[in-house]
Amino acid sequence: MKMKIARLRHGSSMIRSLIRFAGGAAFALLACLDAAHAVEVGATAPDFTLPTLGVMGPIKLSSLRGKIVLVDFWASWCAPCREAMPQYEKLYYQARRDDFEIIAVNLDEEREDAVDFLAVHPVTFPIALDPAGSVPPTFGLVGMPSSYLLDRNGVVRLRYQGFKAKDLKALREQIHKLSGTPANGS
Repeated sequence: MKMKIARLRHGSSMIRSLIRFAGGAAFALLACLDAAHAVEVGATAPDFTLPTLGVMGPIKLSSLRGKIVLVDFWASWCAPCREAMPQYEKLYYQARRDDFEIIAVNLDEEREDAVDFLAVHPVTFPIALDPAGSVPPTFGLVGMPSSYLLDRNGVVRLRYQGFKAKDLKALREQIHKLSGTPANGS
């Protein structure tokens, strides 16, 4: 009996992995089709309202007008996201005095996948949930993770596809520039 349960668990785990892979491949294909509609630097970011993890309730992007906002799209199956999330948490902590906010939009189909990921890579900024993937096409995502830095009016000032730690310096400098505070190397 124990062996049957172990086989079922292993089989279930494999099926979940295959589903995640297929979901990632489908997302990549759709992203290629939407690349021509990508939100460009200088354009106003599309508004969205999504539920969040935790007790915060739904979050509406336009409700953050007046703040500098980094919108980051991620998923538990995204390898670069494992590096990005701790770096964004550090940035969030350092730049909060600049009226800075991060909304990390999770694209996992299963909430538990996001919860498991965040147990290993905890963050204090809001996690929005988009299991249906309704928001990425409005931004024209072409890869994961993808991030958009918005000014106080919701206009895209920087856009990143993928994650490179070396980009954090330029991101920090832009946040400080938009906030009117000196960058002081934080």
